[in-house]
Amino acid sequence: MDEIIVGVDESKTARIAAQQAAEIAKAMGKPLHLVMALKRSTATSVSAGGETVVIDDLTIAEDFLRSLKGELAAGTGATHAVVTGDAAHALVAEAERLEAHMIVVGNKRVQGVTRVLGSIPLDVAKAAPCNVYIVHTTG
Repeated sequence: MDEIIVGVDESKTARIAAQQAAEIAKAMGKPLHLVMALKRSTATSVSAGGETVVIDDLTIAEDFLRSLKGELAAGTGATHAVVTGDAAHALVAEAERLEAHMIVVGNKRVQGVTRVLGSIPLDVAKAAPCNVYIVHTTG
């Protein structure tokens, strides 16, 4: 096991954290595991020209992770997972499941007034079964 897990979404700050996680994984010779947490999975049907297409969050997230994995860790055996629920809880659960070496997160909402609203990095650091690396991704 021994993965480097990184929590991602489609934000610029998450991409910075993912890039740092990929560099750490490569330097340590450990596999990278990208995780995206969805609050809940929803689907929407769109009809056009007599055809109905179902667009769901899970498929969009899977496509995003596959693309990001290709950019960051092509040919390294990197893996990914889309999970439903709170992001901090999902990262900790994946780390426990995989017996991860490290969780990497960005520092978004770690400082200032927004910290009162909740902070994924701080929540992960409190509950993680492994090392946590918080990447400076803002200002």
